Amino acid sequence: MLGQLAAIDKAVAVIEFTLDGKIIKANKNFLDLMGYSLAEIKGQHHRIFVDEQERNAPAYAQFWQKLGRGQFDQRLYRRITKSGAEVWIQATYNPIMDAWGRPFKIVKYARDVTQQQLQLADFSGQITAINKVRAVIQFDVEGNILHANDNFLRAVGYSLAEIQGKHHAIFVEPSERASPQYKQFWQRLGMGEYDAGLYRRVKKNGDALWLQANYNPIFDMNGRVFKVVKYATDVTVQTQATQTLQAAVKGLSEALSAGSTSAQQANQLVKSTSTVVVQGGEVMNEVVHKMAAINTSAVKITEIIAVIDEITFRTNLLALNAAVEAARAGEHGRGFAVVAGEVRGLAQRTATSASEIKTLIGGSVNEARQGADLVKNAGKTMSTMVESINNISEIIETISTSAHNQTNEIEHVNEAVGQLQLLMK
Repeated sequence: MLGQLAAIDKAVAVIEFTLDGKIIKANKNFLDLMGYSLAEIKGQHHRIFVDEQERNAPAYAQFWQKLGRGQFDQRLYRRITKSGAEVWIQATYNPIMDAWGRPFKIVKYARDVTQQQLQLADFSGQITAINKVRAVIQFDVEGNILHANDNFLRAVGYSLAEIQGKHHAIFVEPSERASPQYKQFWQRLGMGEYDAGLYRRVKKNGDALWLQANYNPIFDMNGRVFKVVKYATDVTVQTQATQTLQAAVKGLSEALSAGSTSAQQANQLVKSTSTVVVQGGEVMNEVVHKMAAINTSAVKITEIIAVIDEITFRTNLLALNAAVEAARAGEHGRGFAVVAGEVRGLAQRTATSASEIKTLIGGSVNEARQGADLVKNAGKTMSTMVESINNISEIIETISTSAHNQTNEIEHVNEAVGQLQLLMK
């Protein structure tokens, strides 16, 4: 017995009290825990270890009355050290009986659980905080619902009574429920595998519900899974908005791509038209040169005809002189007079033909000059058309480049939306 007491004294904090709560003695473990020496506490009342509110409460007086009657007390206690710090102890207050069965002192065995209690409070606070902001539901390893918080119930539109004891399958589409993947999903959770992502679920009214969630297997002291806790956030609005945005971006991207293609085709057509017009302009320039050459030739012909006309005039004058001389010669000059008459007649006909040719050539020169002017004007118009077409081509090229750049930017936006969806998953 003495050996057992010595072992206990080494392992735990021990303090002894009179029946009314005055301190008789305490071991080193207790003194170290509370920060006192034995001399400082011996004869003092237990109340030095509790705060003012507790020591003045009726329950504290009843606590010592209960112990004085020989009744045992065991639980978690909050106590105050010499420095004013808070400690938590897991303790038992044990009334010790005399030979006649009457209590004569109280022995307290205690263990410091302050760190565990603080850690528990931290965990509890975290769980409470999570329950305030997230939807939480608990399942057994088969997927049957154990409990759900108000956030989850509001998200799915059920009351706890409507879902408790039912399988998780009530939240999924019939096609998914019947799939091998769904069965494997719960098998993996039952084996302790964590699962997280973006899940499509079904509300009580049949509407789609998108949850960003994680399924967490919970292990017992032996390392076996005994339940699964799901923490979720309703992201239905964000998911549907993302899907709508992605569809809009895709449509815009397709429209811009089609516009870019049309612009490129238009640009090619304009370039082809420009080439044809340039070729037409070159032909016009050649025609202008040819017309100018014709005009020059016509002028030269006119000059030649003028020479012919001059020669005809002189020939006619010589023939006239020859006829006069033949008349003077009398009978001897008659034959010569006949020849002179013929020459004169020919000269007159040549003069008449030269005059007609001159008139025709003059008309042709005027028409050639007018044609050359028209062709020049047409050439200028063609040049203006070429310049305008080139300007149009540059504008279309700019539009095409802009459309291509916009298509690339839209593709980047589309990729960003896709990455956002992946992140949500």
